[in-house]
Amino acid sequence: MRFMSKKGISPLIASILLIGFTVALAAIVITWGSGFVQSITSSTEERTTKAIACTSDLNFEILKVTCNTNPGDPNAGVSQVLIDNKGSVDIKGLALRFFNANGDNTGVTNTVPILSFEIKTIDLFPGTIPQKLIPTGTIKVEALATIQTDGTNATCSEASRVKTFTPAC
Repeated sequence: MRFMSKKGISPLIASILLIGFTVALAAIVITWGSGFVQSITSSTEERTTKAIACTSDLNFEILKVTCNTNPGDPNAGVSQVLIDNKGSVDIKGLALRFFNANGDNTGVTNTVPILSFEIKTIDLFPGTIPQKLIPTGTIKVEALATIQTDGTNATCSEASRVKTFTPAC
């Protein structure tokens, strides 16, 4: 019967325990939140740096596309794409895509660098593996540039340049 008269812990001890649990929970949330915010900030900074470099520093144009008239004959000549890099950043490589009238495309990756303010002819030789030649029926050429920002390569898909030409290859 003696235990029935006890009321439990005092209000002072209960308040101290609640404050202690609150401080511990706040420390856990702050530790998790700071790591989360830091990762979001760094990934946003990388994307922003790439976007700025692709939109302000990169400026190139496809000036001319020359088709090989006889793709079955390796001696018939080469297909060529003439690129003018008008921007202040070097192009580390280009991904060229060739579209026909149906909208189908095939691609050729080119790793020849194009320095800033340089005009360069990219030769696409027949008979190489994979076949680096403008496909028959091509009516449009699209080029996606790869540049280097902060030591990493970035492909600028939003800064693509398109050249439509006739007659078709």
